[in-house]
Amino acid sequence: MSTPLTAAGGSGSPPPGARRHLGVGALVTIVLLALLGLLGACDGGSVGSEDAPTAAEEPGASGAEHDRSGAGPDRSGEPVAGIVPALHPAVDGLDEAVVTITSDGAEHEVVAKVAATGEERARGLMEVPSVPDGVGMLFLFEQERTGGFWMWNTFIALDIAFIGADGVAHTLATMVPCEAERSSDCPTTSPPEPYRVALEVPGGWFEQVGIEPGARVTWSEPRPVVP
Repeated sequence: MSTPLTAAGGSGSPPPGARRHLGVGALVTIVLLALLGLLGACDGGSVGSEDAPTAAEEPGASGAEHDRSGAGPDRSGEPVAGIVPALHPAVDGLDEAVVTITSDGAEHEVVAKVAATGEERARGLMEVPSVPDGVGMLFLFEQERTGGFWMWNTFIALDIAFIGADGVAHTLATMVPCEAERSSDCPTTSPPEPYRVALEVPGGWFEQVGIEPGARVTWSEPRPVVP
């Protein structure tokens, strides 16, 4: 801002009175231009903020591509875990996996909480008040087993698929809540042959979507839930 004033006072400069008048005028002009520029910058920034898309508006962000039948892809094309709705504080922090069930040529996806430890498997979906379609729990065991599942302290009916080490769901069953006071008084549901994995979903869902014994089951690597 000092450069124009110095140039105005160079060789051939006007008398002192005229020089002071010219300096004031130039200063006023510069101040006005600076104010206009500042106002323009503020106005432009405001428009830019209003026009910029938010993260929720970007395609695929915040689960926008997900539906209740399974998990949508992330930007790499891989299934995304972490979209199971809140079920119960005891299970909400469990890892999640995307389970793909192929039956009669059709594929169905379930986003499942993963029960991989003895404590997690023993609790299962106890006290969970409801489970949406397309959501369930995947039980992973260290080796093949033949033991059954009971429904003590469980509030909703559940379908269960017993899956062998070959990935085939050889047995499907529907289990209803047991209202007995002691778990030992509850019946168990056991398959006729060993299994390595079990999948629980809302009662009646297998029949609803057409999943039958002999379906092939795969699942993604369990992913931790990130808050």
